[in-house]
Amino acid sequence: MTVRTPIILGALLAGLLVVTGPAPAIAAPTDAAFNSSTGTLNVDYASYLAKHDIVYNRANTNPLHGLTVGNGRTGAMVWQQNGLTMQTSGVDLSQQSTYAAGLVNLSTTPQLDAGVSSYQQRLSLHDGTLTTRYDNNRTVTVMGSPNSEVMGIHVEDSRPGVSAVALNLSLWDPNSVQNIADVPNLQTWRTVGTFADSTGVGLSRGQADPNNFGYTLAATVEGAAYSAQTVNETQVRLNITPSSSYTIWFTAASRINSPGLNSVQQAKNQLAAVKATGYATTLTNYRNWWHAFWQRSFVQYANGADDYLENVYYLATYMIAAGGFGNYPLHFINGVFRATQDNSKWSNGYWYWNQRDVYNSFLASNHADLMAGFNRLYSRNLAATKAYTMTRYGIDGLWVPETMGWDGNARGTVNSDYVNDLYSTGTEAAYNMYLQYRYTSDTGYLQNTAYPFMKEAVKFYQGRLSRDANGRYFMATSNAHETYWDVKNAITDLAAVRLLFPLTIQVSQQLGLDAGLRAGWQTVVDNLAPYAIANGAYLPHDPPTSPTRNNENVALELVWPYDRTGIGYPDYQTAVNTFNVRPHPYGNVWSNDHVHAARLGLGDQSYNGMRTMLQKYQNYPNGMTNNTNGVFEYLGIHLAAMNESLMQSYNDKIRVFPAVPGDANFVGKFTLLAKDGFLVSSEREAGEVKYVGIRSLHGKQARVVNPWGTQQIRVRRTSDNAILATSTGNEVTFATAANTTYVVERTAKPLTNYAATTLTGSPNQGQKSLAGTASTLGLGAGQPSGATALRAQANNLYVQAGNAGAAALIANGPAVGPWEQFDLIDLGNGNVALRARVNGMYVCAENAGANPLIANRTSVGAWETFARVNNSDGTVSLRATVNNMYVVAENGGAAPLIANRTAIGPWEKFTLTSS
Repeated sequence: MTVRTPIILGALLAGLLVVTGPAPAIAAPTDAAFNSSTGTLNVDYASYLAKHDIVYNRANTNPLHGLTVGNGRTGAMVWQQNGLTMQTSGVDLSQQSTYAAGLVNLSTTPQLDAGVSSYQQRLSLHDGTLTTRYDNNRTVTVMGSPNSEVMGIHVEDSRPGVSAVALNLSLWDPNSVQNIADVPNLQTWRTVGTFADSTGVGLSRGQADPNNFGYTLAATVEGAAYSAQTVNETQVRLNITPSSSYTIWFTAASRINSPGLNSVQQAKNQLAAVKATGYATTLTNYRNWWHAFWQRSFVQYANGADDYLENVYYLATYMIAAGGFGNYPLHFINGVFRATQDNSKWSNGYWYWNQRDVYNSFLASNHADLMAGFNRLYSRNLAATKAYTMTRYGIDGLWVPETMGWDGNARGTVNSDYVNDLYSTGTEAAYNMYLQYRYTSDTGYLQNTAYPFMKEAVKFYQGRLSRDANGRYFMATSNAHETYWDVKNAITDLAAVRLLFPLTIQVSQQLGLDAGLRAGWQTVVDNLAPYAIANGAYLPHDPPTSPTRNNENVALELVWPYDRTGIGYPDYQTAVNTFNVRPHPYGNVWSNDHVHAARLGLGDQSYNGMRTMLQKYQNYPNGMTNNTNGVFEYLGIHLAAMNESLMQSYNDKIRVFPAVPGDANFVGKFTLLAKDGFLVSSEREAGEVKYVGIRSLHGKQARVVNPWGTQQIRVRRTSDNAILATSTGNEVTFATAANTTYVVERTAKPLTNYAATTLTGSPNQGQKSLAGTASTLGLGAGQPSGATALRAQANNLYVQAGNAGAAALIANGPAVGPWEQFDLIDLGNGNVALRARVNGMYVCAENAGANPLIANRTSVGAWETFARVNNSDGTVSLRATVNNMYVVAENGGAAPLIANRTAIGPWEKFTLTSS
């Protein structure tokens, strides 16, 4: 993590146009969707998820807005350029997924979009496919082969007169590759090998990487004849004989997963295998894989017809899962979806804070296999990190670097003051492994993987803590995460001890291991320094106050993910006070305030927090952000916030709808997984919780908080309707049998009072907007995409940076050219800057009009900062903050920038137009 960077509002105009999507399927208050046989909700997943499809009704030419499609290991961002172009990547190709695989381009003669009168591109979440339809005679479907690195492009093209089809694989300039991933041999990543033969074509990089990374991007064709061609050292081509139906298969085959590290042969083998299986069967298998994925859980979170937050939930789940099943985790920035060539940021490691945002929701959504991939990064590196702990600290225990490389190296940590003295990461990693056990009941995993990691993390703290003359343990100096450096008793360290030590003692007793260590661990717990409190709120460390280095709300780590306080805890009010006075509300793309609000039962705050995060960071119509501090964590933390708003079980109590908004129009329904393997289902409508359904997977004891306060409740086993318990208390506890369903219901209004229903939906057909924000999903017909141009109303004048500043404002331009295209950069203070897309040129009102447009500026200066004024007629004016100067195209371009105007004239009014 680092400090905030400017935000480019590429979809600003889109935010001014509201196209309402279909209303969610909402059952009547007299209906209930619970299925007593399955113990989950009755959902028609195909129709329900279709209302959350992302739809482009206009061809998108901006790579950053490309729709995302992936099979769990390989992904592609797709846009319209010289046919259909996609940047592909795979999660296991390079260290921390730094280097993307390359570009795949499908072009035809005439082009696919030639002469079209109708266009729609649809990301089907339920099927996991991306389908582009041109009129009624051209359809391109991008899909994948499950449990592999292979993707496919299926073409149905019945046009007469198609004379040529080409599939190009290409790379950007390999000589521009930088060592941002701490790779030991940069030259091998700048070296490209090619092949073109009867099997297809391919490009390879990293073939001599000492860490065994590297890959081959290769393609072949099923259903049409082709010839293979090497175009140049970074481009190969399949010349395909035109056919009405054919499939192009491509793979990003990773060396590290290839027999003998031979990614070239592996790529050829993968392509041969998928061709032998065939498109129809592979598509069916792929769809079935995604269908099974979705059926593991369900959420509905809607305020009346507004289901935007819910739509992001499903889109974010898809985007993370589409790259989350590799040998290595989905990197919080690199992932498998990007349109930035090989350019990336912070690729020398996995930042735990950011990665936890991506992954920590997936236990509750019943995808422990996704969390397992994240945990595996740390458990497989136990020996390496333990050895380094001894080298660095002389402690027989486990210190885990906050910024850790794929092999457990700490080079990204020890050279950074932000994370150099951060000690609590090992506890978080150990706790997530323990939680994997609690959700799956896998005792073998607990004994062989989780407990050894927990024990070593405890031993590190035991060796690192100091003890005063009174026998009290304290942390003399460490970082309170990245925000407060070298402080005493960082709250993260004290919370880590209070979380992990008792759990480790408990597990050692459960497993009958290390009895001789428990007393020493308990002594630390019994004599640990207290948390610092001031004005009724927790402090991030003991006084004195430390300079702020980052914008994390460190004191709230107690609430989540350390699970030390929340609803019903003795210190609840102190925790709420801490939330209310937190210093950095929603300070960056990785902020987790809305999760903290949910854990504290603050439903309106959590709801508004989810909206705030999307308003600030969901900048593109494909659901992605332009904030380079992270790409996927704001999506992942959205999932956690919604799950925690609907159901909580972190303190071994099942609590339904603990933090939903107070709006009477709110409708919530879910099937989520609680600790100890309880599939929990419930529905809330018109302010009323209807029931709590429990499907016990492992036969553990259940403890459910009464959602109706003191109304009498009963526990009914659905198989024989036996009443197992009744209560008017705050909670009820009951024994369960594995694979058995129970209902907690009001005695006065049992579940049988509700008519049975199935939750359905209607397919989305257009753009959705988050009301009151510029955030949108999808593109409406004719809606601008990509960069914006500014056109003055008088004589349709374009603002144009002609010739890098010469003749800067040109009147009556017939079309928008590259020098007229600008990104709007949000400076975070109500102002914007304008950056031309060519050569990164800034629009700069230098010296109040003299030499007004300056090229290739490296930072935003005073004369480049403009306030955006919304005029009543729908136009905008831009006023520089220096001397209140207006940007004015006076006299058709002569003396174009005039300072100190007192009113807005016609030459100062601009409309935002498509580029």
